[in-house]
Amino acid sequence: MYTLKIENTNGEIFELTHDFSNYYVTDVSGLTPPATTINTAKAGIIDGTFFNSASVEERNIVISLTINGDIEANRQKLYRIFPRKTACTVYFKNANRDVKIKGYVETIECDPFVKREKAQISIICPRPYFEDLATIYAELAATLSLFEFPFAIEEDNPIPFSEATDYPIAEIMNEGDAEAGCIISIEVNDTIQGIKIINTLTRQFFYLDSAFVDHDKITISTISGQMGVTRERGGTKANILNYVGANSTWLRLAPGVNYFTYTIDDGDTEDVEITFEATTLYGGV
Repeated sequence: MYTLKIENTNGEIFELTHDFSNYYVTDVSGLTPPATTINTAKAGIIDGTFFNSASVEERNIVISLTINGDIEANRQKLYRIFPRKTACTVYFKNANRDVKIKGYVETIECDPFVKREKAQISIICPRPYFEDLATIYAELAATLSLFEFPFAIEEDNPIPFSEATDYPIAEIMNEGDAEAGCIISIEVNDTIQGIKIINTLTRQFFYLDSAFVDHDKITISTISGQMGVTRERGGTKANILNYVGANSTWLRLAPGVNYFTYTIDDGDTEDVEITFEATTLYGGV
């Protein structure tokens, strides 16, 4: 069993399933992984070709349904809720996944002159991956928080509120089937110089070659189409892309387990708190 909902630009959420008296969904295409374009090149007399690049195509979700009840009113309701060329969000839930994807209404086709009237809604999704409704969240800090609720402290069995570690590391599980960008937030609690965040498995890193002061907040986005680095100081935000060090990589989360650590060029590692936020991505449901 599944649930299919669509939210339009006005914030109206329209459920197409479980309303059989008005609409009956007969088919939904475009829920499986979309096609991939493989770019190759021929070189001289060598057999075969050379691989250049690959990219996943946009997703096209097509919803086919039968209109029941007051057919004219329900058909016109579809026109109002799904005006062409407008943005919408498709929500899909089944036994294993609860996801969403953003798209644009391409067409809505109906035939008013048939006895059993049907409608077909085509939605183009430029970003082809479904996003899980839950957010991946992980902390990376030299001081690990150990305090949890509920709690009870006994006189002869004390409970630590936190614990310092010489080698801070964050373990982040990406349960999706696609690499995901993330938002890395850094809070500085004293003056430091140079921050390097390192993927311990791939040895890739992201380095900021700059001095930071108490209460600085740095935000790094490695999400495709939204990449950037900003610093908030004294309530003012500034683009600090020019401070990104040579050979830096926009760190992303590969499917499976990812491990990250960090170093400081000058200062105390305990004066930096780093968090990762990401969305699990799926090629299909």
